Amino acid sequence: MRPKFIFLITLFLCAFNSCSGNSVEPDSTSDYLELNTNALAMNVGEEETLTIIQAPSTNETLVWTSDNQTIATVFNGFVTAHQSGTATITARLGDIETTCIVTVAERAYELVWSDEFEGTALNTDIWTYETGTGSWGWGNDEKQYYTDRPENIRVENGYLLIEARKEDYNGSAYTSARIKTANKKDFAYGKIEARLKVPSGRGTWAAFWMLGYGSWPRAGEIDIMEHVGYEPKIFHTALHTKNKNGMNGQNFHSNQELTENVADDFHIITMEWTEKEISGFDRIHIYVDGVKTKTFGETSQLQESDDWPFNDKFFFILNLAIGGQWGGAQGIDDSMFDNPVIYQVDYVKVYQLKSKQ
Repeated sequence: MRPKFIFLITLFLCAFNSCSGNSVEPDSTSDYLELNTNALAMNVGEEETLTIIQAPSTNETLVWTSDNQTIATVFNGFVTAHQSGTATITARLGDIETTCIVTVAERAYELVWSDEFEGTALNTDIWTYETGTGSWGWGNDEKQYYTDRPENIRVENGYLLIEARKEDYNGSAYTSARIKTANKKDFAYGKIEARLKVPSGRGTWAAFWMLGYGSWPRAGEIDIMEHVGYEPKIFHTALHTKNKNGMNGQNFHSNQELTENVADDFHIITMEWTEKEISGFDRIHIYVDGVKTKTFGETSQLQESDDWPFNDKFFFILNLAIGGQWGGAQGIDDSMFDNPVIYQVDYVKVYQLKSKQ
């Protein structure tokens, strides 16, 4: 080995041991690579440093890799935990390698609020009915008239039931219901979860979503779950902001396609809304039945363009629309009303991180 390579690796190893007096020089007799630990237990957002404590003399470049960068990443030995799970960090010198198993713990949440729709009536201390046709069909050219009648919205057997009907009502051909928690229950950050069963039928548009306070879209919109009946196997999710929203077709969005029609059963929809998760930036993760659909991440560019309003309190909305620019893009199949068209919600729950003792 040429002297300059010995010198470079010596400097490299010294750097990773902080030149603290216990740095390791390359060993011409060694045929293995050793880290200061072969296992790390971390929490989301934490950083740890892996150091080389034994290495052979070689002119090969030391390469660090992670087999699951969604769980943990590594750069020059510095490991960052991103979300719960397990990742293997590998340090490799030519044909010689060693590994460290990184286990990132689940976030410790506690339930802070829930509505499990017990009893026989909607809790109006929490929810407010929104009625009528709204501005231009609630901004989407929807065809229903929202009412607060029990024919359209009720609580039965532990479920919230929102039923759409085909009927002439106050100039509309359909009725349904929409409720919100504005100025009653609102939250910033945490794990938000709903167990729900959407209706089937072309022309239906069921949603579980949140709005920020103020003018839309500047105040922000989080579509935790949307389902349009003409795509029977797909759940959608989206964010709307001042510059990236449904009006200009640039909103942040994704979807998850299931193997069966989503209306066939109940599903658990989860949003994990985390503050300063990575490098001081917020992130929003969406899951369907525990499977991640999408991660939306704050960036410095979004901050600078005032396009990340998701750091303040938002309130909930539950509704079932009929038609509209998206829900009715392939028309409305009126034959679906031969059977009840009902959006069922078992619960809505909010968890927030446990306080560190």
